[in-house]
Amino acid sequence: MRDGAISCDVDTLAAIYRGHGLRRTAGYTAAEFRMGLENFCRFLEPFGISATLFMVGQDFHQPQSIPYIRSAAAQGHEVANHTLTHVQGFRFLSPEAKEAEIAGMEEACEKVLGVRPLGFRAPGWNTSDDAAPILRRRGYLYDASVFPSWCNPLLKWLHRRATRARTGGDRTTLGPLRYMFAPPVPYRTRENRLGRRGRARLIEFPVTVVPVLRVPFFATMLLTTGWEFFRLCYQLIRARGWSIQYQFHLSDFVDYAHPDLEGQVPDGAGVYVPRALTTPLARKWDLFRKALALMAADYKFGTLESWSRTFPAT
Repeated sequence: MRDGAISCDVDTLAAIYRGHGLRRTAGYTAAEFRMGLENFCRFLEPFGISATLFMVGQDFHQPQSIPYIRSAAAQGHEVANHTLTHVQGFRFLSPEAKEAEIAGMEEACEKVLGVRPLGFRAPGWNTSDDAAPILRRRGYLYDASVFPSWCNPLLKWLHRRATRARTGGDRTTLGPLRYMFAPPVPYRTRENRLGRRGRARLIEFPVTVVPVLRVPFFATMLLTTGWEFFRLCYQLIRARGWSIQYQFHLSDFVDYAHPDLEGQVPDGAGVYVPRALTTPLARKWDLFRKALALMAADYKFGTLESWSRTFPAT
């Protein structure tokens, strides 16, 4: 069987929107976090899969969330770094500010779980090459932030158009345009270039894309384009023999029609609202279960950390 990994960006609406367009966050964020994380872990149980959870440091500061974080880790899921505050404009921060975001999440994670993360993903895959030496210096095994898709110019434009009510770095995404030319399968990076193949210790697990067209292949696209397009894309990936790093978000496993979350989906103009926030949970669950069952027949899924430890030296 081919190598693969399942990952989930465990970011709440409060972290993504940073208060913009939300009616309230107190109580709501804790309910969303609990529901999404518990549902995701339960979703994976029948498959016997341990996933990588990219978590935001500020969630470790919420006492009501700590039992669910510890429970997920106890079930064998890897906890990885998704920054301290989920700053969408991570790419444009100074190296010092980038390191503070990375270190802040590490400290929060170590306090709660007693371990430091070994993997990193920037919010919105919005990273830059100067993150590479920071990650290497801090002992990271891998990064999972590069988005090597020919669709990047269009996706960047759509994101900017959909976030016109926001400002600055919140309107940016997917890193520099040159990352669209990065290798489409996992590779060792250059010393100071995340998007180029090299001999550095740091491994890059890029967003999985479809051969030739390089359309991104993850849960968001499944919800957007439907089952038949997913199946076609999967057949192309399998035929090429590429590995799969399939990505979810917390919102994929949250029922936003639940009474505890009612009315919290942003509805103002100029605020991007992903399909996961408006699709019923039962519909999402059925689609994802069908997709994972198909992939699990051909791929052996584990955590990104475990994959990193068996990755070839050169």
